[in-house]
Amino acid sequence: MIEKNPPNQKYEDIDRFRALVEHVSDWIWEVDHNGIYTYASPRVKDMLGYEPEEVIGKTPFDLMPEWEAKRIAPIFEELLSQKLPIKSLENINIHRDGHEVILETSGSPIIDSRGICIGYRGMDRDITSRKAAERKQQQLLDIIKESPDFIATIDLLGHVTFLNTTAKTILGLKESPQLSIESFHPKWASDLIIQEAFPTSIKTGVWKGETIIITKAGREMPVSQIMIAHKSSQGEVEYFSTIARDITERVELEKLIKKKAYLDELTNLPNRRFLHDELTKYIEGKKKFALLFVDIDNFKIINDTYGHHNGDLALSAISQRLSISVRKEDFVCRYGGDEFIILLRNIEESAQIQQLADRVLSIFQKPFSIQSENFIVTASIGISIYPTHGHTVDALITNADKYMYEIKKHGKNDYQIGDAL
Repeated sequence: MIEKNPPNQKYEDIDRFRALVEHVSDWIWEVDHNGIYTYASPRVKDMLGYEPEEVIGKTPFDLMPEWEAKRIAPIFEELLSQKLPIKSLENINIHRDGHEVILETSGSPIIDSRGICIGYRGMDRDITSRKAAERKQQQLLDIIKESPDFIATIDLLGHVTFLNTTAKTILGLKESPQLSIESFHPKWASDLIIQEAFPTSIKTGVWKGETIIITKAGREMPVSQIMIAHKSSQGEVEYFSTIARDITERVELEKLIKKKAYLDELTNLPNRRFLHDELTKYIEGKKKFALLFVDIDNFKIINDTYGHHNGDLALSAISQRLSISVRKEDFVCRYGGDEFIILLRNIEESAQIQQLADRVLSIFQKPFSIQSENFIVTASIGISIYPTHGHTVDALITNADKYMYEIKKHGKNDYQIGDAL
């Protein structure tokens, strides 16, 4: 009779399996029904710093912090009582040198011929690095989700695949099982994002700029935005991510600063700088216009009689009347002191200028009231026309000023136009 498994073959099989067990990256172990280790592969030294023989006779709970052992023990007892396998049970152990090691334990019950569970065989895998990476990833995700910036990811079809809390708030979206982010097309994106940000990020990887996000209510929110094209190892774009920061306060502050730079503090009228810029635009656009240089007659007497404070009140009252005397397309500027300049746009003939100049003079016929006292002032007006009386801002103002002084010489309270249009 031929023996099926010669003794030498059995020993060879055992050696082969032992070599296999001892060279796998996981720690292979066996415990009895009390949870005491009866076998530990050499890999335990790499994971926990113990020699296999040091682990034999101990239980897994001896290698854990006390609080972790209390958490794991009931789980093991439940599985043992029902003869259930251990599936990827995460647990914290203490390395021989004192630092924590996170293991993932899996095992199967050992059932004898009587159907009694007499122990477990299984393996432990060191997942410390993986868990650290997961924690870091979760931390980053938490930061992204709760960031005060607008953060979103978008697929190649332009559909949003992720919105953080701030983005949902800005867009007026609420957390809801009915919310399908995947089907929410970024209607909030401005034309600049569609026409420039996406193409540039595809080409260079990143686009940066200032644009707007359109909220659900339709408000245009100014933002500083970054668009990133995430590419595969083959260089193909897989998806986009964007981060946008609300710069409303900064933009409003810039507007305020610009407004103050272009407005006269006393009268709130456009100032000399604004006038220069506006005239330059009209000259560059080759558009005809008239410039009225208005000087208040004998204003020094008001300052000397009523004081500079009341003189300022008078200038404010005069500026208000001048503003309502012109058409919507015109504007009044305080040039300095008691001098004003009125820009008359879309002028076709001299009669229009004369009509508007007469209207300006008429506002001075009604007395001004300062501190219950009435006084009457008049004005002298010099008028220059572009391009008849100059092709530059300075030339036009100089000529209008010259025509105004001609009126001063001949009795004031009138206007003079250089030449006909």
